[in-house]
Amino acid sequence: MQYYLLILLAVVLLALQFSTNKLYQLRCGNTAVASLTFSTLSGLTTSVIFLILTFAMGETFTVTPYSLLMAAIIAVLCCTYTFIGFKIMAFGSMSVFMMFLMLGGMLLPYLFGVFYLNEGVSAGRIIGVILLVISMVFPVLSKDRSGGVIFVLLCAAVFTLNGCVSITSKLHQINTDFAVCGTTTFVFLTNFMNGIISAVGLLIMNLSGAKKTVDDKGTTVAQVIRKNTKAIALIVIGNAAFGGISYMLQLIGAANVPASVLYPLVTGGSVVLSAVAGLLFFKEKPDKVSGIGLLLSFAATFLFLF
Repeated sequence: MQYYLLILLAVVLLALQFSTNKLYQLRCGNTAVASLTFSTLSGLTTSVIFLILTFAMGETFTVTPYSLLMAAIIAVLCCTYTFIGFKIMAFGSMSVFMMFLMLGGMLLPYLFGVFYLNEGVSAGRIIGVILLVISMVFPVLSKDRSGGVIFVLLCAAVFTLNGCVSITSKLHQINTDFAVCGTTTFVFLTNFMNGIISAVGLLIMNLSGAKKTVDDKGTTVAQVIRKNTKAIALIVIGNAAFGGISYMLQLIGAANVPASVLYPLVTGGSVVLSAVAGLLFFKEKPDKVSGIGLLLSFAATFLFLF
């Protein structure tokens, strides 16, 4: 029961994390420079928090080659879907982004659990898979977004990328062939590498003359941050704390709960709570088509538990 309570807390924190993503995007725009700046600040802030937490909890700070490799893979995947997510939130609502992100994070590791880890298959889960596939059609048909084919491709990308993140995290936590670091150290590693990779990408973007403005007046991302230092700092710290702790709790769950149970719980809760957060914080009321998709995906997650 304790692991399920931890998973529930992880879901709440995850919805709050992506709310901070939206807050930053509204202030600084959705350009590559804005996205990479946020990933750099958030990744490095999270790594500092968890480096302190590692020593505070008395955990041995040990970096192994296997953990370092897996952290690097996860960091690249997360950097990529964060950047794409900014574009999706510019075309549609936060709940749509979260829906595709979390469904990928559930469906792909579920299939991985069935075909690679030999986890159970049931009629309920098969129906759940079918409902999930159907649910993803509705946001694409919704009138409450723009972007056309690009929007569809971006949603497919975050679906796949987050699925790969979940699979990689699961592999790290259940690995018995190679030496691995502790949970808080692994959260530090993934976020530190996320921050470093984002910083390198940001440097390349700046050198290539990428767009830095956030409005028609020529205001740059750096200027927005300087004018709103306290607000941006709070957003970054909140994002780092919410996301880092949520990921730590999910890693604990991955080591103790089957993938076919863990990821449906995380997904179903995140889909619903992100929609609630979008409505409460950003007045994003889903239209009927998107609402049907959200309800179907939420219902499908429960079928995965049977």
